[in-house]
Formats: sequence, structure tokens, C-alpha cells
Amino acid sequence: MILALLAITLISAGALSVVYSMTKDAIEQSKGAKTVDALGKVLPGFDNNPAADTVTVTANNLPVKVYTAKKGNAPVGYAVESITRQGYSGNIRLMVGFLPDGEIYNIRVLEHNETPGLGSKIADEDNPVLLSFKGKSPAGLVMKVTRDGGDIDAITASTISSRAYTDAVERAFTAFREVALGEEIIAPQAADFLNEVLPPYKSYLTVNYDKNTLYRAKNAEDEEVGTAVESTVEGYGGPIRLLVGFLPDGTVNDIAVVEQMETPGFGAEIADAGNPLARSFIGRNPSEMKLTFRSESGEVDALSGSSITSQAYVDAVRDAYRAFVEYQEKTGSDE
Repeated sequence: MILALLAITLISAGALSVVYSMTKDAIEQSKGAKTVDALGKVLPGFDNNPAADTVTVTANNLPVKVYTAKKGNAPVGYAVESITRQGYSGNIRLMVGFLPDGEIYNIRVLEHNETPGLGSKIADEDNPVLLSFKGKSPAGLVMKVTRDGGDIDAITASTISSRAYTDAVERAFTAFREVALGEEIIAPQAADFLNEVLPPYKSYLTVNYDKNTLYRAKNAEDEEVGTAVESTVEGYGGPIRLLVGFLPDGTVNDIAVVEQMETPGFGAEIADAGNPLARSFIGRNPSEMKLTFRSESGEVDALSGSSITSQAYVDAVRDAYRAFVEYQEKTGSDE
């Protein structure tokens, strides 16, 4: 039986390999044709080959490709092939066309797996989300759907898909600013949040330990007042970076979210001051807590409807505390 199963497995794998090799070129040609078609629809008239004038940059932690369209050697527009991981059913890829001043000329959906008849409407021409952007510059918009206090109209019964679409456009605008306008896009720095997570301090020392960065703060009398630890974990929509401030005895003073890509209105609430997760930790020592959710008889309050993000947050705090304790023990033994 084992030999028979092994033979079947080998034959199946071989068949899949043959099918893939036969269809690989056709799939790539189809994607290429879709890209060329989208370029023509999201840009004003051009006489160069934008597909041959491209640059790939990282925008909000994901790679995006920027195409430059020219007429008579002068740029007439920029198309950005952007992506978001926040779709209801997976990744969504857009082609966003910008005029040189940042105004959005048009947008086309290249790829999605959203629910037919609901989220799939993001691919419809003149859908509400597209109309919220078309002819406008993101610089003058609050890049959130109206339900979240922004300027973007969502598709009825498809708020998650609409939020994801908005996230992809925002990422495209970041790439446009870097390539077309020459702006230096600087990622948030954990040190910018030290005042939020530590008691008042006079100076701090930055230490790299294992895969974490620690900021050891002291007062004017050279006494240690706390240590902030930067920790990064993978969330639902991408990396989550936390800065956890510990008092010398290991008590959590406060927590700041340095960077996150979670779903607006759901997991993104980890960045809100006083969110349930942060409240669960502030004023407590993680070693004295049962680090599971209350639904599992633990002591941590999760974000409603965001179990993956909540677990990532807990993992980040646990990792930060581990680094804090290990470094304290290391420096103590050295002394």
C-alpha cells in the first residue's frame, strides 16, 4: 500500500509539473497583456513604452512598481502597480494612474478574489470607491472610508474590500511621491515614541540585543527609570512593530504601535490609545499574567473580530518582555 501511494504521489507531482510548465508562459503573457491594457486606461496619452521605464520601490512595507509615461520625453503621468493584503478574500492588485501633480487620472483592478456581487464590485468602472479618488489628489483626502471618518465612499455591504482598495491607493500615492516628486519617505522610528511609553527621562542608551532594540532610559541622577523594547511580529496584514515600555521591575508602563498594516476598523485599532489589549498589560508584569485571552480563561482582552491581530500583539509583548528580562540578567551577571 505504501509503495502504491508513493507511486500515485510521484505520478501526480509529475503531472502537475508538466501542466505548470505548459501553462506558465501563457499565464505570464496574460498578466503582461493585462498590465499593458491597464496602463492605457489609467494614463493620459503617451508615446513611450511605460513598461520599459519602470522602477520598483517599497511603500508601506510592500514592493510596488512605478511606470513613467512620457510624451515628447516629458512625463505626462505615472502608473503605480500597487497591492494590499487587506482584501476580504486575499490580496488585491490595482493600477493607479497619477498626473504629474498627484491628481488621480484613473484606477483599474488587476487582480482580486473578492466575493462576487459584493466586494467584486471594486473592479466595476465608476464604483463608489473609484469615484471618491478620480480627479482628486490623495494629499487632499482623509484616506479612510466614510464609516471610519474619512472621505472615501465604500461599496454597499463591502466595507472590508473598500478599505483594502483605499489601502492600495494610499500605498500607490506613497510610491508616486517618492519616484515622481523625489520625496524621501521615512519609516516611523521607534525612538520617536519613547516619551509615550516611558516615564520622564534625561537620556537613553540604544542597545541591540538578539533581534530586538532596547532603549535604556535614565534620569538626571543617572538612575534607570525604564527600558523600552522594540518588537516586530507578523500580523494579519503584515508586520506589526510595537514599542513596549517597562519599569525597572518589569511592569509595563505603556505600549505604542510604531507601525502596522492591519485592517482599518478591525485590527488597526491596536494603534488606538487605550485599546483593550494595551489596557490588559499596562500596570502589570507579564510574568505574573496568564497570557491568553479571556475567552480561553486568560487575562488578556482581545480586539473584537481581530483574533489574528490580537494574538500577534500578545506575541510581540511576550517577545519584548523576554528580551527585557534576558538583557537585565545579562548585564547583571556582567556587573
